Parts: sequence; structure tokens; C-alpha cells
Amino acid sequence: MAEPNEKTGTTRVPLVGLDADGIASLCEGLALKPYQVREIYSWIYARRRPDPEAWTNLPKSARGILAERCEPGLPVVAGDQLSSDGTRKFLLRLADGQNIEAVYIPDGTRRTVCVSSQVGCAVGCEFCLTAKLGFVRNLTPGEILGQFFVLEAMTDISGQPYNVVFMGMGEPMANRASLEKALAVLEDEKGMNVARRRITVSTSGLADAFEQFAKSPVCPRLSLSLNAATDELRDRLMPINTRYPLKRLRTVLQDLSRKDRERVSLEYILLSGVNDGPDHARDVARFARGLKVKVNLIQFNPAEGLPFKTASEGTAKDFQAILLGAGIPTSVRKSRGVDILAACGQLARHNWRNEAAP
Repeated sequence: MAEPNEKTGTTRVPLVGLDADGIASLCEGLALKPYQVREIYSWIYARRRPDPEAWTNLPKSARGILAERCEPGLPVVAGDQLSSDGTRKFLLRLADGQNIEAVYIPDGTRRTVCVSSQVGCAVGCEFCLTAKLGFVRNLTPGEILGQFFVLEAMTDISGQPYNVVFMGMGEPMANRASLEKALAVLEDEKGMNVARRRITVSTSGLADAFEQFAKSPVCPRLSLSLNAATDELRDRLMPINTRYPLKRLRTVLQDLSRKDRERVSLEYILLSGVNDGPDHARDVARFARGLKVKVNLIQFNPAEGLPFKTASEGTAKDFQAILLGAGIPTSVRKSRGVDILAACGQLARHNWRNEAAP
């Protein structure tokens, strides 16, 4: 979001989030050559320098004018928590005072960042703490990309390959326009240059948007939060299922299975005594049979206000064994950052002591 220039009183344009056309518009009247305008895109994204004063290959007069016209537009780190397993959770304050969370997850030599697409969430999954916030607003492309600038500056991922999961606050498919604009810059070799194969976008099941997004030239790997393979149970756990039932989701997955692309991940949170029994596993096997998918089993991450319990490790292994026996690729994912509420389903701006979110 734009901020006022203290000197002139005019509104300054956030640089992070601008595409090539936006940058060209910003430079109107400055008599810059086309290649110089293109280099601004590189300064912002490839070099991670959204500061006109740093663009030394531009005339000093143009840099001064641009500094008055624009500002970086990055979120402010309002909180930083470290888990016992090395996971770090960041509270990021946006220009309008709203807050989101983003997570850095180290695992040996592997690095993953989990980013948000909305402030809050409107989907209302019963097992997700973010759902308790309700929906506030969508993030802009710049606010999505700004999370990467902060995470690279605050952790050790800058300059090395890392993985991205859009599994933070919000439903990415409900903010598809901003998501696609951000991904276009994120994946661009001349932009932020994050390999598409390292990015995963998840959805709770907005089938229409999911289907359209899969056709996008910027679409990376895909993930569907399943959590139940019968409509009766999924309706209870995920209200979105009443709008987009399993038959509709399976149609989308069947179409994707016929294409030359990565397997879609089916995320399945194991809730003790609710969806973790042998019959539930067989239901998942029937749903997944014939589809180009893999199943990720996730232990429920408890939090105050959520009425579920974590399934035992033995239950998770038994569930996995049934799926593997049915020929469905399945893994049990290890939860990270549970002690700081940074794990799957826990992002809700809680437990920030002096940086309490509004």
C-alpha cells in the first residue's frame, strides 16, 4: 500500500509488487532509455535492492525523483520467535497496520519458507487456528513478495535454493489474481528466480479457482488439503466441501492426472478418533486410486481453542501402511515449530508478547 511522501505530501508508490509495466509507468517523464527501465526491474527483484538511491547505473537526477515517487513497500518485522527445532516464525506488520505470519523451516541442508496469501481466512476449517481469525482482506502482490524479501534478509536462505509453500495464513485460491502476479515475478529468471519446481501452492478445495489456476503459465506444484474422503465427514471438518464436494474435486484431479506435471499432494491431518481409523484410510485409498497424487499425512498440531487431539505415531503408521498397500504413495510429515505455534494450522498471530497483533 502506498505511503505519503513527507516532503511533498504526495503518495509514494511501493516498488515491491510492480511488474515491468508498472515500473515503466513509474519512470514516465524521466527520459530514461528502455534498457535503464528494464534494469530497475533487475535492481528490485534480481538484486533485492528496492531503493532508487542504490541504482547507480541511473542518472543521479532520475534516482532523486524516483526516491520521491516511491518507497520499498516491505513489511516491518514486528516479532521473531525461534522454535527448539530451529524453525523461526515472523510477525510481519503491513502498511495499514494489519499483521501476517511467515515461517522459516530449516531441515538439515534443506530450507523451506511458508508464506501467507491473506490476512486471516474465510474458509473456516474446524482444525485450523487461522480460521478463528475470520477474513480481513487479501494481500497485494507486493505484500506477498515482501515476505520473501524479509525472510531472505532475516535468515540464511539468501543466495541459495530454497523451497516455498503457500500454506500460511489464508486460502491462496481466494486471492488468485494477486497470487499469479506475485508468482510471475517470483519465478522469473530475470526477477526473483525461485525455481517453479520448488514452489507449492495449496488449496482447501476451491475447485473452480483451482481448475483455472492449474492452467496458468505460472502454476507451480499443487496441493489439496483433503482431511476426509467422504462428504459427510469432510462437510463437518471443512465447510467449503458443501460448496465443492469430493466428486467435483476428483474431477479436477482426474484432469490434472492426465497432464504431464508433478503429482498433486493430498494433505491429510490426522485427528484422533475423528478421521484416523482404518476405514478412513480405505476411503482415502478409494478416492486416490487412479489419480496422479501422493498423500502427506500430518499429525494434528494442537492449540487452545481447537477441539481435537493428536493421533498416535502408531496410528499414523497404520494409516500409511493401508495406503501404501493400496499402491498410493504416502509419507508421514514431521511437524516443525509446534512449540511456537508455527506448524500447519497454527498461524493465528498468537503468543506475541510485546508485539501483540491487533
